[in-house]
Amino acid sequence: MKQAILITAYRDIPMLEKLVDRFDNDFELFVHVDKRCHESLANIEGRKQLHLYRTYAVEWGDYKHLLAIIMLMREAYKHTDLQYFHLITGSDYPIVPLSQFKAFCEKHRDENYLEHFPLPHSDWGSEGGLNRIQYWWLRPNSTRSSGAWFTCKLINLQRRLGIKRRFSYFGGNLYGGGTYWSVSRKAVGVALNYLENNNKYLHRFRHTSIAEEICLPTVWCNSSLPLTNNYKRYIDWGPDGANPQVLTEEDYDNIIASGALFARKLESGTSDKLIEFIQKYE
Repeated sequence: MKQAILITAYRDIPMLEKLVDRFDNDFELFVHVDKRCHESLANIEGRKQLHLYRTYAVEWGDYKHLLAIIMLMREAYKHTDLQYFHLITGSDYPIVPLSQFKAFCEKHRDENYLEHFPLPHSDWGSEGGLNRIQYWWLRPNSTRSSGAWFTCKLINLQRRLGIKRRFSYFGGNLYGGGTYWSVSRKAVGVALNYLENNNKYLHRFRHTSIAEEICLPTVWCNSSLPLTNNYKRYIDWGPDGANPQVLTEEDYDNIIASGALFARKLESGTSDKLIEFIQKYE
């Protein structure tokens, strides 16, 4: 069974190279690199079975990340031999031996692994995450963005004025979850078909905060697809529960025991020894 690896990358191209090198000819890789990344891509450009795109400049929490993901899904879906699809970052790395990875996906080829829950959800703040989609987010709400102060003021103003954007799709049944997933070809087809036949749906997520954590989970959770509430990623979210920690060899035992398919996040240099350990596990 041939599989698609969809990758959104921002920086640390040496780590991306290690990730790309991990896969063999049973995989097609579709990679979107942030347009603002100025690191050389010479070591991966032109590789067989690797499709490289630099279409969007992506800020954290911005709608363009969702657009990049949808673009990769569309491009990969054109390849009719691809039967299973994984969305990861350029800082992810497969945990299990490739033979075991393939065997798992072959056995579960009709199953869909993604984190999902109805909104509002208690882990998503005082409004249960509804604030992400009910208010106008004109700039990404991040301390890493120069627009964070402006965005905070704008959201508070909308609250005081009682302004709330309507969501009319699926009877208003919204779902959230982690951005990254491993799903069947049927699931990708369901999502792309819905977007094609409801062309305003994707547009509705403009000015939404971290839209990629709502858009696709909402489509899939309102379908008849079988869903497993586990995205098969090992992530250490750190003391604040919001920021993935860089993994090292000290995390190896927990990673291997997790039952996940991928670990996130790894960085070149800091995580090199961990990658060596994982490769020895092969």
